[in-house]
Amino acid sequence: MFSLCSHQGMRTRGDMLSFAIAFALRGARKLVRGLREELTEEERYRIADDVVHRLKQHGDPWRLSEELPPPGKGHSTW
Repeated sequence: MFSLCSHQGMRTRGDMLSFAIAFALRGARKLVRGLREELTEEERYRIADDVVHRLKQHGDPWRLSEELPPPGKGHSTW
């Protein structure tokens, strides 16, 4: 599970997608009628991980298991 403020645990494209889904689910309460409280961080990541897992079951045309490139250095003005 990843902390919302840390990208260090992301190794694959699927990890990045899972993080993006979990982040987007922060506002799920507004989308789901009858949901009285927000999803917890753990619930958001369980949902996101399940979505990525289900996408991978379809032959992974999105290359979700592919490793991410190493983080590059930021833009330099030097």
